[in-house]
Order: sequence, then C-alpha cells, then structure tokens
Amino acid sequence: MKRIFYIFIAFLMLLNAALPAAAAPSNGGSYKDEVDKITTPNILLYEANTDTVVYEKNGYEKAYPASTTKIMTCIVALENCGSIDRQYSCGWEAQNGFGSKSSLLGLKYGYVVTIKDLLYGLMLCSGNDCGACLAVAVAGSIERFVEMMNEKAVEYGMTGTHYTNPHGLHDDDHYTTAYDMALLMRHALENDTFREIIKTIEYTVVEANGKFTKTIQTSNKFLYTKEGIDWDTTNEYEYAIGGKTGETNVAGYCLVEAAEKDGVTLIAVLMGDPNYDTSKFYYRFHSARTLFDYGFDRYVHYTSQDLVNSFGVTNGFNIQTSNYSPDDPNNGFVTAEVDISSVEITGLREELGHLTAQDFFWHEPELPEGGVSAPVKIGDVIGRAALYYRPQAGGAEQLLFEGDLVATSAVEAAQNAVGETEEPFDIVNRDTGSRRDVCNLNVSKNGGGAEYTVWAYYENTLFTMQDGLIQHYLFLDEDVFRSARVPASDNTVTLYKSIVDESGAEVYAPADHVEAGQSYVIVSQGMALSSVKKGRSLKAVPVTIDERGYISGGVTPDAVWLFTANGNGYQLTSNGLFLHRSGGDGLLFWIFIAILAIALLIIVYLLLTAKKRRHSRSRRGRYKIYR
Repeated sequence: MKRIFYIFIAFLMLLNAALPAAAAPSNGGSYKDEVDKITTPNILLYEANTDTVVYEKNGYEKAYPASTTKIMTCIVALENCGSIDRQYSCGWEAQNGFGSKSSLLGLKYGYVVTIKDLLYGLMLCSGNDCGACLAVAVAGSIERFVEMMNEKAVEYGMTGTHYTNPHGLHDDDHYTTAYDMALLMRHALENDTFREIIKTIEYTVVEANGKFTKTIQTSNKFLYTKEGIDWDTTNEYEYAIGGKTGETNVAGYCLVEAAEKDGVTLIAVLMGDPNYDTSKFYYRFHSARTLFDYGFDRYVHYTSQDLVNSFGVTNGFNIQTSNYSPDDPNNGFVTAEVDISSVEITGLREELGHLTAQDFFWHEPELPEGGVSAPVKIGDVIGRAALYYRPQAGGAEQLLFEGDLVATSAVEAAQNAVGETEEPFDIVNRDTGSRRDVCNLNVSKNGGGAEYTVWAYYENTLFTMQDGLIQHYLFLDEDVFRSARVPASDNTVTLYKSIVDESGAEVYAPADHVEAGQSYVIVSQGMALSSVKKGRSLKAVPVTIDERGYISGGVTPDAVWLFTANGNGYQLTSNGLFLHRSGGDGLLFWIFIAILAIALLIIVYLLLTAKKRRHSRSRRGRYKIYR
C-alpha cells in the first residue's frame, strides 16, 4: 500500500510540474490577470520601502501562521540572546510535546549547541525543537518567551496577531493575518543576521560533545531544490531574499517570502492553501513568483545617481558670509554641498512616472542665527538644507531628504594690523564713500554687465557689486528708488511673496529668504519698486499693508519682480525688463553735466554777441585812411 501511495503522490507532482507556470502572463494577458487567478485564500503583496500594500485578498482576515511563526521567534531570540555564539545545554523542552510527524532538527536532552545552531535549525529545517530550546535559552521559559513575542507584535503594529507558542503548532488562540506577517517580515529584514540566516541554503549543526552532527538544507524552494527529490525544480527565483514556509492540517500551506529587484523590496504572504492537495506545496511558490512579477512591474526606483543624471538635481549652494577679508576673491561667498548619495525614491509607476526636473527643488538653507561668519574652513558644517519633490503631478510638495550643508571652499576672516580678528564685518552699514556715489537706477531689455545687473540679497538689502568689493544698495529716495554706496536714507527692503489667505484672497506675505525662480514685491517704507521710469530713477508706488503685515492692495504688474539665479546673486525682471544701475557714479555724471552747461553758455554768449562783433568790424573799416 505504501508503494501505491508513493506512486500516486509522484503522479500528482509530475502532473503539477507539467502544468504551465503561473508566473509569466499568458499571451494577451497581464500580470494582474494572473494574480487574480491565484486561488490561495489569504494573499497580501507588500512593498517594504514605501510601507504600501500593493495587492491583497482577505489580507486582513484571521489566519493560522503554522511555522511562519518562527520569523517572530527568530527576531525575538536575535534581539535578546546576547551572543549567537553562546552555548546552551538543551533541557527536556527539546523532546517534550512533539509528535512523530513534527518537524524537528533532532535535539535531545543534554545536547550542547550554540544559539546560532538553534537559529539555523529553526529557519532552515523548521525545527520545532529549536523553537522550544531558543525560548528557554533566551527567556528562561516558553511562557515568558511567548509574552515577549506578543509584546513585539504590539510594537510592530500587528493588531490581528496573538501567539501561544514559539514554533507554530496549531492552537485556536495562535493566529495572525497576512498583513501582520508582511509587517513582521519588513521589520525582520532590517536585521542583518536574520537576512543572512534566511538566505543560507545549507548549514551543519555540530553538538559540542560530539553527540550529534547534522547537515540541513533550507525548505525554501525559491533558494534551493533537491535534484531527484523535488519533483518541481522550476521554483528557484533570482530576486529572492529568503523567507519561511509553514504547514499544519488547519493552517494549510503557508509562505512568507521577500524579494528585491532594482531597489524595490517586495514581501509576498500566502496562507491557507489546503495541505491535502499535494500540488499546493509548489503552488505557493508559483503564486509568489506571480505576485513578485506583478509588483516589480508596477514599481519604479530612483537612486541618487538617477536624480542627478535624469532630473538634474544639484546639491551645491553659494552662501554669503559676514566678517570676511576684504581681499577675499569671492567677496565672502562660500560654496557648500549636501551629500545626497543616500537619497532614493521608490513608488508606484503611475505615481512617479510623471516626474521631471521641475518636481525637485531645495528650500533655502537653514543657517545659524545671524548668518555664517568667517572664517570658514573646507569641511565645516555651516547649516542644513532640505530637498523636496512632488510625488504626484500637481500635488503638494513632500520632504525627500534633509542633510548637512558642508563647506567646499574656505573664507578668511577680516584681520587688523596686529593680526587679530576685527569686529564683525557689516557689508550693509560700513562707511564706503559719500552721498555723491549715487548711481542711476534703470530698466532695459538686456540689463548690461553682471556688476550692474546681478543683485545680491542679504539682511534685507539688495545691492550690486562693483569691482568685486564696492556695494551699491537699492534705497527709497522720497518717491523714487535709486542706487548708492551710502544712501541718504534707510536702505532696507522687505520682499513679499504671493499667497492665498484663509478667505481665498490673493495677498502678499513677507518672505524671509529668496527662492530662485519665484516672484516678489520689493518694498521699502511702504513703497514698492516698479519698473516705470521717472527721470533717471524708478517710480515708487504706495502699497497697502494690513494689520497682519500682508500687502492687501496697490500691487501692479510693474511692481512684481522675478528673481532668477545668476552666479552668486539674482537677476530681477519685471515685464521682461532687467533692473540695473547705470555704469559710473554720480560725480562723473555731474561733471559731464557741468561741461555741457559751460559749453551751452559759451554757445549762447557767442550767439548774443555775434551782431555786435560784426558791427565793430564794419566801423573800423569805414574810417580807415589809406596812404
């Protein structure tokens, strides 16, 4: 009879092997079609990096875990054993309570093995005796170890799980859900030793006193199939990380498996296939492969190199320092970078497929209060910067990464005659000249050279740089805006950015920093800079500032300026016109005016005296006596 039974089993396995694998979609079909055909009662596919359920069927309903329980046993033991090389002398728990059909390593009372031996016996050959011995070795008793398992389940958020033993033998009060098992596997994969154990194909247990030696192989058919013993040898899967099988009469065939491809980590959980159908032993592996193929097809993963090469994400910044040396060739600007090598994005293809370079942007760096003061050395951390992106087209921005801003250039501090550091250098209020240095402020279609067109924004001032050192500040002069080294009045300005307030109305709120590519209203003393010429200056227009500090009226299109990054500063445009100061200074202008005035006076004098001069010449000629 046994021979007939084995022949019958072999026939069923051969029949199953002859059936087409479910992993690959049929012609004209799709991975989703194949997934929907899986008959396993409880299914869940989970993406670990994004904490996302990709597919589920009865994934939150009660199910029995069988030996997949040992994933939790392994993690609790690893976290509490002290050292996996510690030896343990097995007690009677190694033999008590297990029937003849129980899955065992073969431990007996008095065997001395390491915790490592017990862990590998637990996960590779699914030794129930290893689970019991681990419980006593770690917690002192099986009962206390089970309490630790349930505490860990609560910590992981496994709200549909309860344990009564460390090995998974059936108990009506020992249950879980497919979703909870995915959560458990996700956390377990964070443990490097756990990963090493579940990917191991073969391991040899050697009892310390020479009483027992056994070589075991993994029961995971994704990793290993035994030629001549496993009838279906088509299960090995190149992307498999590892996992755990399980089986009892009540729980049926179960599988918790993880796979990784191109940065996407998937966990497939299948529970409840009837174990009286021997073909189901391999069916769970075919089904898991189908789930993985479906998940890998739906997900995309971008590395930091993808962000740089495909989306043009840069990580460099130019930061203005104070107290810098007047001889500094970069006018106190320090270059800095954020290390983005660890940045990765994983998500559904339909959600991330829209991404373009415009969907990635840095917020203004977070610097120390008062800004960055020289000296600055290469390698100094001078602030923090945050990279944001829009994971959905037209959606809200989300924080992708935040990191230290590290200086990649150096800036020397200003020094006095004896080599000591001077008082902090204030680029805004230093005495650099006189009122005669007023320059014309103008707008044009091209703007002119960088020293006239590129504006720096620092401590609520806007200025251009002449000869790399001399700053010319924008300031309000009664009803016009001008530019000067030392203005006649306050040179501070406030930038206002368009927002929508609680009532849905567009207002302009104060902005504490500039974002390149954004538009602002430039205000000083309640007057906004416009691109309308008034004489040799630009007209200032009054705006209404309410009690909240917002501009609620008076903003015209001529008063809205686009800030475009250019070198260490910004070019400002309004209605397509560039804001710039005219070349030269006020003294040369007035000298030129004086020369013109003198020339004009000379011309007028000559015109007024021309007739008189003609008359004088005729009289002298009339009375001349010739000899």
